Amino acid sequence: MQRFTATERFLSLFTTLRPGEGRVALPLCFLSFVIMFAYYLLKVIREPMILADGSAELKAYSTAIQAILLMVIVPLFARLYQQVKNRNEKHLLFSNTLLFFISNLIAFALAYALGWPIAIAFYIWLGVFSVMILALFWAFATDLFNLKSGRRLFPLIAAASALGALLGAGIASWLDQRVGHNGVMTVAALLLLLPWWLCAHVDRYVPSGSRSLPWEDSPDTSAHLLEGFQIVWRSRYLTLIAGFVIVLNLINTNGEYILATLVTREAQTLGVQSALDISRDTYITVFYSQYLFITTLLSFLLQLFLVARIFDRIGINGALHILPVLMIINYSLMALIPVLTMARFVLVAENSVNYSITTTARHALFLPVSRQEKYVGKHTIDTFFYRVGDVLSGGFVYLASAVVGLGIVGFIGVNIALASILLLVSRAISTHHRSAVAGSFSNRAPVVVTPLSDFDIPSGVLSHLVLDRDTFIDHDEGDAMKYQAFAEHSNRLPGWVKFDSLNRKFQFNPPPYSSGNLIIRVVARDFDGLEAETSFTVSYKT
Repeated sequence: MQRFTATERFLSLFTTLRPGEGRVALPLCFLSFVIMFAYYLLKVIREPMILADGSAELKAYSTAIQAILLMVIVPLFARLYQQVKNRNEKHLLFSNTLLFFISNLIAFALAYALGWPIAIAFYIWLGVFSVMILALFWAFATDLFNLKSGRRLFPLIAAASALGALLGAGIASWLDQRVGHNGVMTVAALLLLLPWWLCAHVDRYVPSGSRSLPWEDSPDTSAHLLEGFQIVWRSRYLTLIAGFVIVLNLINTNGEYILATLVTREAQTLGVQSALDISRDTYITVFYSQYLFITTLLSFLLQLFLVARIFDRIGINGALHILPVLMIINYSLMALIPVLTMARFVLVAENSVNYSITTTARHALFLPVSRQEKYVGKHTIDTFFYRVGDVLSGGFVYLASAVVGLGIVGFIGVNIALASILLLVSRAISTHHRSAVAGSFSNRAPVVVTPLSDFDIPSGVLSHLVLDRDTFIDHDEGDAMKYQAFAEHSNRLPGWVKFDSLNRKFQFNPPPYSSGNLIIRVVARDFDGLEAETSFTVSYKT
């Protein structure tokens, strides 16, 4: 009988695992950790680079250029997918793309060391890198697991991402002061070589019951120029997800513009701008390092302790509604108090929930779709449509600030309206997700296969009982059960009975010279909250 390893016992503190899943969960956690750690090293230095060379408006305009580049990248990626889709190596798209970006990063480090003006180019490149690599990593993850196992393991993998972001944001300022911007780029490039090497070995460790459905080979065909976009348009479900991403990113980019504007105003008020450029650069670096550290710390705590429990209680669909409601409340508060402290509070709350609960739920939305939709459709949504929100925001920033003269409170009002739209879209996605899951996957309760026999033990002697693995069976592929034991008519066991729920093992040690009978109820509960129950009697006497 397969038992939990020490690593799996630790990971089970945060989500529900099946024996054997630790061998794949741990390397995927490491991959996601390193990617986000390296990205946040780069993210912290990109802010002072772009703001020191221009303004918050230049930052928004540079972001908009990313979407134009992605319009070219999407059809190229669809063509690349056609070339590798039937090869028995799920990591190829992710690993090859990551290696390409590593070479780019080394080139940027050399250019910066030579004194070339790369701030705008680096800002654009990092925006493309972040959306492409994260989209491909999570497409790779959805290709490894089925719906039930992915829904359980994704919060754990995302928690490792949040930890990487937390530590990356926390160390970035310290590292930048010692090795400079080009040194940070070099360190990030070297770190990214680790997930590039490791991803080729992950697939072999996925247990059979946790794997995604077998591949269906299809003939190699030339990808149409608009193939990635057509995959999204053909599916109402994917179209709604694309709309959700656009509106969400439009809100977030507007919020970041509000924050950046208030930061530069604060710098002027403190007289930082009138000092040397490096002083202004240092001020902005320290502010964003602290801001990102607080955001990622809260995101990590939410991811580690709440996301799996939220999925367990209200499901993926309910998790999608949390952020829109929070945005409506927070931006309403900011409209009343439009100052830097309030803006930082709102953006910290918004981004921490977005990076943890909402992002994990959004990745899990792709578990019940086809393989082509996971790779090409998800890539199109998470790259091009993700940046469309930035394009709209860039145009809106220009029109609202330069032409109309809209102030900070006006931007806040726009975000309140957009958050209301986001809530409506999330409700529509939930409806389609329920239909997709119902049409592809069953959701059956565990059943009792082997009822427990009564157990006689001597008093004053330590005795053990291990439940057979076939006592309960869950016929849903990839589902996992948690076990609980109770005394009859009570919510707890007496002190002389211990139950190891992971290994389904009882330990009995009745007091010496005591006698009696104890009826114990054993409950098996799957990840959806469906239960089965059996009971047995423990008789103890001297």
